[in-house]
Amino acid sequence: MPNYAIMRMSKCKIGSVTPIFNHHERQKVKYKSNPDIDTQKTHLNYHIQEPTGRYRQLVLKRIEEVGAKKRKDSVVMQDCLVTATPAWLKEKSLEEQREYFEYAYEFFTKHFRKENIISAVVHMDEANPHMHLCFVPITEKGKLSSKEIIGGPPGLCKWQDKFFEYISEKYPDIVRGTPAKVSHRKHIPTFMFKVANELFDHYGEICNAINDIGIVGNAKKKNEAISLLGRYAPEMAQLKTQLATTDKHIDYLERELLSERNLNSDYRSKNYEQELALKEANRSIYDLNRKQKELERLVSQIPPEVLEQLAQREKQNRKRSKGAR
Repeated sequence: MPNYAIMRMSKCKIGSVTPIFNHHERQKVKYKSNPDIDTQKTHLNYHIQEPTGRYRQLVLKRIEEVGAKKRKDSVVMQDCLVTATPAWLKEKSLEEQREYFEYAYEFFTKHFRKENIISAVVHMDEANPHMHLCFVPITEKGKLSSKEIIGGPPGLCKWQDKFFEYISEKYPDIVRGTPAKVSHRKHIPTFMFKVANELFDHYGEICNAINDIGIVGNAKKKNEAISLLGRYAPEMAQLKTQLATTDKHIDYLERELLSERNLNSDYRSKNYEQELALKEANRSIYDLNRKQKELERLVSQIPPEVLEQLAQREKQNRKRSKGAR
């Protein structure tokens, strides 16, 4: 199978900067929404560039330093993910992995300037090592403009081309993945897979809780069931939004999977391996959609106003719990 260098960029407005800081810098004790994080390994995480404060503080400070104008809806930070094909990274020693991330870091200092970068941290406490790099999109003229620097979706594709060209100079065994504009494949945020998998792991518990809510004459068991549902309510409330993202892609995936079954030797072109990798990624999205559909049928049994009430209550509980720490 081919080996890919992976680089993604996400736009961040000021309201999302602190949650990103809390995640990247591991400010939480527990990560309910991200079961892949092994807190026993968090001490293995390291910085290529360590932040000198909280992200929000550093972002606002940088904008003020250059005298840039900021609107309420301005994109104030780019959150970038850098990793590679898991098997390719795992073949490398810890020193070689670090060398890869440091080399990738130099790409960002070259194109976006080091003074705009506020943090670059490598996470070793998840399934696949990866680097989160955050920078403030300040132009050479001192303007805050993600649009000028990144250039929207077409510009992002060009930056990914540049990143591949840069990485392949040092790592010639890396290949360029099929761009989304060619493959029509959606990049589904990782948290969507994690939330769906976590809920699916507790499918039986949730089923029993829904059944117990309807029982008569056993107030204790009914309250226990409501409490259990409340624990997963915020995640369950996300399902409809997630399904809206993946639903319109499902027909395409079904056609792709059907064509895969009909593959024959004539199809073995130079792009064969890339096509298989694409189909594997699409299969993951297909599996996510299947799980979500089953969960949606389950959640639909709960009155919307009850689910919303439970979700809000659980969110408040989580805030209080976090504040107590």
